[in-house]
Parts: sequence; C-alpha cells; structure tokens
Amino acid sequence: MKRQVWIIATIFIVCASYMACNKHEVIYFTDLPAAAQAFLQRYFPDNLVASAERHDDEPFFEVTLDNGYEINFYSDGSWQEIDSKAAILPADLIQGVLPEKIRSYLEENYPLAEVSAIERSSVGYAIKLATTPTTELYFDLNGDIAIYWDE
Repeated sequence: MKRQVWIIATIFIVCASYMACNKHEVIYFTDLPAAAQAFLQRYFPDNLVASAERHDDEPFFEVTLDNGYEINFYSDGSWQEIDSKAAILPADLIQGVLPEKIRSYLEENYPLAEVSAIERSSVGYAIKLATTPTTELYFDLNGDIAIYWDE
C-alpha cells in the first residue's frame, strides 16, 4: 500500500512540475496585441479564434482558428508562423506577408505548388509547399534562396 501511495505521489509531483514549467495562459482575442488582432481581422475575417494562449517565451502568442490554422505572434503582435496544417494558405495572405522577391521565386520555380506554411525569423523565411513529398524552401531576409536556415 505504501508503495502505491509513493508511486501516485511521484506521478503527481512530476505532472505538477511539468505544468509549472510550461506556462501557457489561455487568453481572449481582445488580449492579443492590436497588431495581431488587425492581422487576424484582415486575413481571416470569416474565421473565429478557437483558442489563444500567451506563452512565457517567443513566440509569445499562439492562436488556433476554427479552420485549424495555427498562427504564432511575437510579443509585439507581428506574425512569426502561419501553418495551415496541410491545407493551403489564402493567396491574399501570401501576397500580403511575403516579400515580392520570394513570391516571384515561387511563381517561377513552383508555379503549381501551393503554400501550406510560412515561418519568419531574424534570419529569414521558411516556406512549406503542399507538394508530394513536402517541399521546404529557405530564404534570407533579402529574399534570396538559402541553402540552410538556422535560427
């Protein structure tokens, strides 16, 4: 009996420690920075926010829409990652968030491929195309194709 209590107590402590280390606070749409709210209203006006969380580290905000898309925002409200979870991202979004040089590269080299995810960091952009197999492309901040992408 003492052994079972000890095992249960240990499991409880491990779970509590894990939850304490991963601080994710569920928030409302109105708790997002104004830039993040404007982004969502501009590019996803017909979608509802299914969940929103505030993290202790970057990306600071994680938003899931009712269509399954996940969008991460930095603390200032600028977007960090947009992932359609195997669907395709809207053309107006691609037009609005990707630099012209990257869009031109995609149109020239992958005219039939659709974009399913975009990530932006201090080193550039990572683009995931909905191809079989999935194609991932990396660009530096100037929009030039990069061999590798390391944050």
